[in-house]
Amino acid sequence: MKTDLPKFIQQLHESKVPIVIIDPSLEKFRDKNLFPEKLARAEELLKNAELPKNKHRS
Repeated sequence: MKTDLPKFIQQLHESKVPIVIIDPSLEKFRDKNLFPEKLARAEELLKNAELPKNKHRS
């Protein structure tokens, strides 16, 4: 089946859905913590963080 390339490209440009291709070689990093110090610091900051007060009620 031969596709009409310009038409296909135009459809991609008009599409609202992003096209993302994930490299399968990155699968080896799944469930691995590559930056344990940064994760620990971020978790500590989030634990002590306060949400801003809501000025406007919807």
